[in-house]
Amino acid sequence: MLVYPSGIDLSSSTLRFLARHLRQRHREIGSRWRRLAAGRQALLTLAHLDIPLN
Repeated sequence: MLVYPSGIDLSSSTLRFLARHLRQRHREIGSRWRRLAAGRQALLTLAHLDIPLN
């Protein structure tokens, strides 16, 4: 389980799921490199949306 400092509780499988889809989407659209890896992007997105996932 991963816990983001803001206090949201995420399962690691949820984070991996979103990160996998982000990487796939980046490849599909031919996106250039990003400052943050897909896993970090996923974590920040979920924290921003504050979606209860468990």
